[in-house]
Amino acid sequence: MRCLVLVSVSLFAAASARGADFKPDLDRLAEPLTKDKPAVGLVVGVWADGKPQVYGYGRVTTAAGEAAPDGDTLFEIGSVTKALTGVLLADAVARKEVGLDDPANTHLPADLKIRSKPDRPVTLLHLATHRSGLPVQPPLLGLTARNRANPYADYVRPKLVRLMGALEPAQEPGAEYRYSNLGVGLLGHALVTAAKADRYDALVRERVCRPLGLADTGEALTGAQKARLARGHNAKLDPTDPWDFATLEACGGLRSSANDLLRFAAANLGEVQTPLLAVLKASHEKREPAGSELIEIGLCWHRLKLKSGEHVVWHNGGTGGFRSMVAFTPATKRAVVVLCAADVGPEVDKLALQALEQVQPK
Repeated sequence: MRCLVLVSVSLFAAASARGADFKPDLDRLAEPLTKDKPAVGLVVGVWADGKPQVYGYGRVTTAAGEAAPDGDTLFEIGSVTKALTGVLLADAVARKEVGLDDPANTHLPADLKIRSKPDRPVTLLHLATHRSGLPVQPPLLGLTARNRANPYADYVRPKLVRLMGALEPAQEPGAEYRYSNLGVGLLGHALVTAAKADRYDALVRERVCRPLGLADTGEALTGAQKARLARGHNAKLDPTDPWDFATLEACGGLRSSANDLLRFAAANLGEVQTPLLAVLKASHEKREPAGSELIEIGLCWHRLKLKSGEHVVWHNGGTGGFRSMVAFTPATKRAVVVLCAADVGPEVDKLALQALEQVQPK
């Protein structure tokens, strides 16, 4: 689920889009991931010229059987969940429920406070920009899980409570970028508490998914949705268990489809009418540097600076059996979504950025 370092691309020095139909280019880019790999099924969606194009490659296995994936196939999206958590934070700020510079402990439940110096508290902004000093994940997560193929499933609240009672940030809050699933998971708890909501899944559906028309995005699935959920495959391309999140779902627990995520990206571009537009834009404004002179971070969203002076807004994700990426260019109103039912590592990132380059206007 860790955010990977972006692969090298030409940074859009020149585009090669040839018109409204991008399928030939996308076919060429997707072929290396699926050729001679029957376990790898993926969907590539692009938004260009105000409309979506979505294409499936390979095969996926669902409860309904084996089939070619399409825009309605559901995938675990891993850390792409964080982008929606960032939008939730921006929305909570707009509602005046929280402030970005509020100490996180002001909003965290009483049993999940972060141990930090009173004069240098971890803030909500620190959690959203990965500058809290907290580790990438709860220590010993994989070693203590009953099922290492589904490590977050039994990381229940009592375990998190015990951890937060003993854990101190490894560095001063705000000192440097240090990617943290734990930090964004705690951000989710703070937002749920501030909103007086029951749980993260209900809150993100109410405030982000329903207003944007994302009917297939959430943690808990209906029976009909479960029938469309692809089976994941590990790095060896063997079938693997789905991931379930007992308490840190804000960092990686959502499932979604290419159609939903493409609509989400289009809304961020202002291409879908929504009262959330100002909130969406606030979520991907530059907030801090992110460990590289080319990469910045907003509220969980990352930003890749281009040679042109413009930027790509993106988040990638991965679970034990899936890889995902959403990326868009605000200046040209282009977006790409790639969802893959196998842990193929950074190849999905590479494909997404190459596809985004292909759909840029000349």
